[in-house]
Amino acid sequence: MRYRIEYLIETTEEETVCAVVETAADLDSVEWQARVGGVDARRRHGAGGFQIRDLEDHGRIVALETFSDPIATFSLAGATVH
Repeated sequence: MRYRIEYLIETTEEETVCAVVETAADLDSVEWQARVGGVDARRRHGAGGFQIRDLEDHGRIVALETFSDPIATFSLAGATVH
């Protein structure tokens, strides 16, 4: 699998993963999947957001989004990451 979606109870803390989904889709599709799955993760686990890790890049976080805030985009080493 290429990416792992980690649903988080609290997006500012490290040890708050409450649900995990692994997928081999492209990043745009994985982000969409994370938002759709977020409805269930909020209801079942009280998730407050999610992060997506690139498993082919040592688990680097490539996306972080809270359910109360729109898409978070940040930059790493000159490359924009969603």
